This record gives sequence, structure tokens and C-alpha cells, in this order.
Amino acid sequence: MKIRIGTRTSKLALSQVAEVHLLLSDHFPDLQIEIVPITTSGDKIQDKSLADIGGKGLFIKELEEALLQNKIDVAIHSAKDVPPLIHPETEIAAFTPRLDSRDCFISNKFASIEKMPKGAVIGTSSSRRKSILLRLRPDLKIVNFRGNVDTRLRKLEEGLVDATILAFCGLARLGKEGLITKTFEKTEMLPAGGQGALALQIRKSSTELADLLKKINDEKTMIAVKCERGFLRELGASCSTPVGVHAEIENENLILKTELLSHDGSKFFKTNSSGKIELKDAIELGIAAAKKVKKEAGELLQICLEKS
Repeated sequence: MKIRIGTRTSKLALSQVAEVHLLLSDHFPDLQIEIVPITTSGDKIQDKSLADIGGKGLFIKELEEALLQNKIDVAIHSAKDVPPLIHPETEIAAFTPRLDSRDCFISNKFASIEKMPKGAVIGTSSSRRKSILLRLRPDLKIVNFRGNVDTRLRKLEEGLVDATILAFCGLARLGKEGLITKTFEKTEMLPAGGQGALALQIRKSSTELADLLKKINDEKTMIAVKCERGFLRELGASCSTPVGVHAEIENENLILKTELLSHDGSKFFKTNSSGKIELKDAIELGIAAAKKVKKEAGELLQICLEKS
């Protein structure tokens, strides 16, 4: 059997496809694998914020189209980049084991966000990170900061900003953990839904491939990420909605934590719930948390969605 894997062309994306390639090769030594590099709109447009150009869906659009046109068989994504709703003729067939999902503070000037002086500049393109940073430090200046990991680190080195925020998992996959100044605990900065995991998207009609990918699927990661995606889908959130969500298995329970913030970080609403470690129950747990947000923080949600 031969499969064609579509991937973005950045160093991080290629390291992610290598991770999947290794998993597949270990399980299926005779499997023929072809890597198909695809440049997405999100990679091409670097001078505008994601919210202004259509959101994180731009990182999967061309990959999804290649799937539908039968140019590739599998599309590999960072799970956090996959919108809650994907093309109805496709499905996420598998998730890789989740790496550390936390966010990291990186600066060559300051040891932590607490040590930064008033008016210091942090670069990020994430609405979630921006709102949380402003909740923690409303006296800081947050500027739009696009580009792949190497580009952002270069801009930081050039002094365009005093600090930036990146996902631990991305730095780990690139072997750049040594650049981390401080790692935020999830209680300080709740991760984005899906952060740390890779999602493998296929056509629903590819039933043989779906059966094959089940062999490399990490069940615990799938349960957690599907829970998070259920929350985001029910909430109606997009990539520009300032919301964090993270599900994790603890002591035979699935623990779900969520946080919705105003864009300026001055208002926020958190939920904390738990449920069974079953896929159906996990999705329902996410939906229930979103309904709680709608009921108890509907005004804040409406403002967030209108501005997103």
C-alpha cells in the first residue's frame, strides 16, 4: 500500500511529518510513503494578523483541497490549527501522542513577564495569548507578530520586540527548548484547543486508510482533543476568539478547563468540569462546558464573537 502525505513546508511542519512517518514505518515497515509539500495561504500572507485574513483555517485550506481533489491521502496538521468544523467529506482519523501543551515566554532581556517594565513590548499573533497577557499585565504593549518559529526568533533577536510567546511543543519538535526563558503553567495561560497534538485528516471514503491509521492513533489524545473541539464547536469560536481550553486525564477522570476572555483581558470567565474517559462522554463534556459559558457569560461571549 502507498499513501501520499500532504504537509506545509515550514521546518516545524516537516518535523511533524517526520514524526508521523516514523510512527507509520514502525507499525507498517512495507508501507510506501510519499511526502507532498504544499504551501498554504497562511504561510504566504505574513504581513497581516490571522484574524484579518481568515484565521487559522488558512493553514489547512489548501491541504484540505488537495485531499478532496485526491492529490494526497492524508493531511497532517497541528491540531490547534484545525477549525472546529472541517469539510463534511473529511474526518480526523488519528491523533499523535500529545506533547507538552504549555506556552513559553521567550526573551533575551527579561527572565519572566513579571520582570518586564511598564510599556515593554511582547509580540504574538494569537488572540488568546494577547488577552491572557493583558489580563496578567495590562501595562504591557502587545503587537502582532507573524511568521514561523525561526522568523519570530530572528525578529526577537533583532530587537523588534522584547519578548514573544511560543508553544513548548513547537520548540521541542525543532530541538530549541534551550531558548525557553520560562514556561507558563496552565493555570497562568490555558493552552489553545489541540495544542501539542498532530491531527491526521483523510477523506471519509478512505475506509482502508482509516483502519490503518487507527493503529497509530493515541486514544487518550483523541479523547482529550475531541473534548476540546466539542467545546469550541458548540461555543461558535474561531481562531480569533480569545479562548483557552484544555482536557487532561487525571485519576481515572477527564478534567476539562476553559477560559473565555475579553479582547483587552479585563473580563474573563472560567469553567472546570470532569467526566468519563470515553470518546462520546468527552465530546458531551465539551459541549456542556460551552453551554455553561453561553448561559452564565453570554454577554461576554457575544462581545468576543462580534469582535472576532
